[in-house]
Formats: sequence, structure tokens, C-alpha cells
Amino acid sequence: MKLIAIDLDGTLLSRTGVITEANQKLIRQRQAQGDIVAISSGRSIHDIEEILKRSGLTCPILSGNGAIAFYENERIYYYALPKQVVSELWEVAHEYDTYVEFYTNAGVKVLRSGTELLKRELDDVLPHDQSFTREWGEREIEIQNEQYGLTYVDEVSEIDFEADEVYKVFIYSFDRQKLQKLRKHYESRTDILITTAGWTKIEIGHPRASKGMALEQLAQHHGIAKEHIVAIGDNLNDVSMFEVAETRIAMGNAVDALKDMSTHITKDAEEDGVAYALEHYI
Repeated sequence: MKLIAIDLDGTLLSRTGVITEANQKLIRQRQAQGDIVAISSGRSIHDIEEILKRSGLTCPILSGNGAIAFYENERIYYYALPKQVVSELWEVAHEYDTYVEFYTNAGVKVLRSGTELLKRELDDVLPHDQSFTREWGEREIEIQNEQYGLTYVDEVSEIDFEADEVYKVFIYSFDRQKLQKLRKHYESRTDILITTAGWTKIEIGHPRASKGMALEQLAQHHGIAKEHIVAIGDNLNDVSMFEVAETRIAMGNAVDALKDMSTHITKDAEEDGVAYALEHYI
């Protein structure tokens, strides 16, 4: 038996936000052979559950970059951020006029004005940053709004950071300098863990929450040795998974840092790279 942990965005999901038929087929084949295929993502638990439901798949879920673990539909642990920490993170992000999402046990809470903020920022940044296109930026905004379980609020004060149990604070911006300043502001803190799934994102969680820690606990739960752990990913929030897994498969579209750690490099996400990896490298 192998434990195979697969990331979503840039890995299992295409840019259209679906798990393709080819990827679904190979996941079911691995499950039929007795392997455990887990989804390990920075996305919210509600969003992952909906994505799997639409694909007709049943898998263990490691959500919010390892902040929540569900094994066989049972919540095993939940690393929430203290209310005061969330408030402090929000105050800094608000000062920089940045788009923020709060991942909670009641879904993802986001300001109703967030989409317009991102659109204005895109207009401001594009004349100075030619590394991406307007089409790409607009699709990124759509992806944020396509998440399942979003709840829009007019003011952040409407969110009860204690009762709603925030397990991840997600910051998004097209402005590289803004993100760099924010990251420097946050990096000195020891009561949070910062990671990212792309250059436009800062993802903040509990210091004990990481994909690697979650994968390790899932392996222990099922009595699976390290030599039988497989991780498939594309970005920096997958590094901790790669540190735990014996077989480390980077997507063709993965960042160089992850490719350097990999034992195999598969095809791009848009070319069903997960299906190719499941068939040829495991």
C-alpha cells in the first residue's frame, strides 16, 4: 500500500478548475489497487469537498496547507489561529489595501469589495509589470470567485474570529512590491507559518500547520512507512510534503525549487501530468 498526496492548483486541477477524466481514471485505478490517494491543498475544506463531489471521488483531505485533516470523513485535527493573531494580520493587510480571505469552519469569508479591489490593482500594475497578461490576471480573479463556500461580508467586523475558527489567512495581490513589504512585516513572527502557492499569494496559518506535518500524521494514522509515501505538487507550499515523501514528483509547470527536490518530473497540469505520474512513476 502506498500513500499518495496530491496538490490541487497547478497540479491536479486544470485552469478550468476541474479534475480531468484522465486524472480521475488514474486516481480510481490506484485506489482499486489498494493505495490511499489524499488531496493536500491550500484550498478550504468546503471547496475541496465540492471539487471531489463533482468528480465522484472520495479521498482523505488535508486542507488549508495542513491546518485541517479529514480521514474517512472524520475531522482528526484542526489548527486554528488565535483571534488576536488574526486581528493583527488583518490590520497590517488592511493598511496596505490588500485583498484578504479568511478560511474558517463556516467557509471562506471575504469582503464584498474584494473583487473590485483586485480589478483596480490589475489596472494599476499592468502598465509597469509585463510578466503576465490581462487575460491571465482576469482569470486569476475568476478563480478566486469560483471557490465553493465563499461568504461575502461588507465589513471584517462582521466576522467572529473566535467562533468561526480561522485556520488560514490568504492574501492576494498583483503588486509584487506590496507583497514583498507585507511578507517582511510578517516574517519576524513566530506564532504563524507563511507559505505560498504562487508569486501573487501569501498564505498564513498556525505554526504547526503544514502539508508535510499533515502528510506525516496521515501516514502514521495508516501505518505507512516513509518509503511508501508519494507527493505530487507544483509550488513552494508543497516543499514540506516533499521533505516527508520518498517519491517526490514535480509537475512540468512546477517552480524550480520543487523540481530540484524531486525524484521525477511529470508533464504539465494542462497535459494531465498527475495521470502520467500515477501511471509511469509509482
